[in-house]
Order: sequence, then C-alpha cells, then structure tokens
Amino acid sequence: MNAVFWLYLVFALALLNWLIGVIALRSFLARVPAITGPLDLESFAALVRVHMLQAMLQAGLLLAGMLLGIFVLADGQAGLLLVLALNGAILAAGWIGKPLEERARTLKVADPLLEERYKAICVAWVKKPFPDF
Repeated sequence: MNAVFWLYLVFALALLNWLIGVIALRSFLARVPAITGPLDLESFAALVRVHMLQAMLQAGLLLAGMLLGIFVLADGQAGLLLVLALNGAILAAGWIGKPLEERARTLKVADPLLEERYKAICVAWVKKPFPDF
C-alpha cells in the first residue's frame, strides 16, 4: 500500500464523516422544526455535541490528507489534479452542509426560558472546539 492509497482512504473517511453529519442534521431538522420544549432542546444539544466532535475528527482527517497530498506530490506518486480534485470534493461537501447547520442554529424557540440555553449552544457550536454545555 502506497501513499496514494492512504490519501484516498483519508479522503473517503472524511467524506463518510461528513455524510454521517449531514444525515444526522437532516434527520434532526425533519423531526424538530422548532424547539418547543426541554426534550427538543436536549435533542439539539446532543446533536451539536456529536457534530462538534465530528468536526474535530474532520480537522484531523483533513490535516492528514493535506500532509499526504504534499507527500505524494513531492514524491511524484500523484499529480496535482488528483490532489486538487480530492480537496475540491471536500470543499463542495462543506458548502452543501453549511445551510443545514445554519437552519439548525436559527430554529424558533417557543419557550423564552429555553431560548437562552439554545443560543448558548449555538454560540458554542460556532465558536468553541469542544462542547461545554
């Protein structure tokens, strides 16, 4: 197994990680069109926790992919077009997933008592690397 195999594997794992996250977001948004009670908020918090951990995994996979991409280019094992295509696929996937994340962060909250916690979770999702809620 050469470095190109590992490059493909890392990017395949990154796409799989992305797909799992998108499916979870779509499923949540289909079940919970608005935060109407504590159970909806806890479900949202659980989704965000997992999503934040997946983001850290994704960062690690993409770092490994970047290093492997540099290696296979420098070693002549693959061309620039291959490395750019793999990175382009990841970039496109990220663009596809962003609207779902934004939709999840802009849900209506029926109970004003829950709105503060919902907003805190949304801020943590965007601004912090690890869930602290």
